[in-house]
Amino acid sequence: MQQIDKDLLSIQEARILVETARDAHYLIKDYGQKHFDQILKQLLEQIKPEISKFVASELNETKLGNSKDKEALINQFLEALTEDLPKQQCIGALAKDSAGNILQVGVPVGVIPVILSNENVVLNTLYSLIIGIKSGNALVVIPHSNACKTTYQIVRKVKQICESNGLPKGCLTCLEQVTENSVQEVLSHQDTAMILVIGNSKYTNATTNQKPIIYGSSGATPVFIERSAPIQSAVNAIIQSRSFDGGLLPGAEQYLIAESVIASEVKMKMKQYGAHFLSKEEELKLLHLLQPKENQINPECIGKSAFWLAQKAGFSVDSQIKVLVSEQQYLHEEDPFTNEMKCPVLAFYLEPDWIHACEKSIRLLKEKNHGHSLAIHSQNTTILNEFALKKPVGRMIVNAPAGFASLGLNSNLPLSVILGGFTTGRGISAKNITAADLTYKRQISYPIQIAESTVTAEPVDKQLLEKVLRKILEK
Repeated sequence: MQQIDKDLLSIQEARILVETARDAHYLIKDYGQKHFDQILKQLLEQIKPEISKFVASELNETKLGNSKDKEALINQFLEALTEDLPKQQCIGALAKDSAGNILQVGVPVGVIPVILSNENVVLNTLYSLIIGIKSGNALVVIPHSNACKTTYQIVRKVKQICESNGLPKGCLTCLEQVTENSVQEVLSHQDTAMILVIGNSKYTNATTNQKPIIYGSSGATPVFIERSAPIQSAVNAIIQSRSFDGGLLPGAEQYLIAESVIASEVKMKMKQYGAHFLSKEEELKLLHLLQPKENQINPECIGKSAFWLAQKAGFSVDSQIKVLVSEQQYLHEEDPFTNEMKCPVLAFYLEPDWIHACEKSIRLLKEKNHGHSLAIHSQNTTILNEFALKKPVGRMIVNAPAGFASLGLNSNLPLSVILGGFTTGRGISAKNITAADLTYKRQISYPIQIAESTVTAEPVDKQLLEKVLRKILEK
């Protein structure tokens, strides 16, 4: 019987995919932005009927989140992208002067591996492929081991649509033999230009592969309700965001800080909108289930509903409960609720005023270094500005559900599901990652034309000059 070395086979596949992507990228170097936009227009139209099938496959593989929320978010996001993408100019001439001279050119970087997680698989895969095409790059998709089937399906369908509309074969590929050796072969290959990592912190060490890394992930977001805020709308936004899709939105709130003077009203509204405040006994049962360890929780709990978590932990809540809330008196190093929890659980803190709330937010962000976003509900411009100036985050969400607004939905942030993690010490960008971030800008210089000024001397009145000199000599 002939034996096949899977590691060697996977390394060979990785090498072939990168070199195929390199050759395909060479073919599209002369494509303009309009050409890629036409391909994307067809893609966005033809991919929509496939969403339900993709989501069903994702849930079957990963068991994370729920289909209703996923489909709603994907369709809303793709609809927003359909309107937004044609307005973006990523490659080619980006700026010209009044004489028509090109001042700035957007240039694709080349071959980009995309490392995916097993969370939000459909949305992350589709978005990565879309911005790769928009920016004129070639992508090698590396699926998570728990979501290979779904990822293959998506890449295969996207390739089919794009190649039938003029994209050269090889521009979009997917690694099938996913091993540690094959991944490292892709990342370290000489033709790999940049690495895009979504939610997998294992591959964020730039020194290992000597390539620029863009890292996007979920994060534990603090949210502060200040006394001037409209409490009802603030609470509704927080509960809606935290409970959506089992807490899997990358910018969803995890820590809620409120001023003591409004605490009773905040708690009352939270209960009205579906929050269950845990007793000490229930909290211990929940923590035993979650088992926080090294900033991770029990994988079985990720993306599950509040009702499921309560049942599994061994206590009863109403089926309409959306979020489980633990009241914390103070923050300490061993507090298990400071660990990132990708499920609908909120830690609730009270502070006497906004200054202490500001300090608490910074501590929460720095405690485990996994917070890339901050949310605040307030009508006080002075306080909003203070938070904006001092918080070590890539984005601050004001008076909106952080999970949705951080993605650019109904907000002025760029549309993106990849939230840059530079402020958590990962990757080279803290922004919402768009197609433009997968390019570099070529600056064009022209000589500055300086008009020569002609100085004309006024004629001198000799008689007047003689009189002035005579006066001076007399003195």
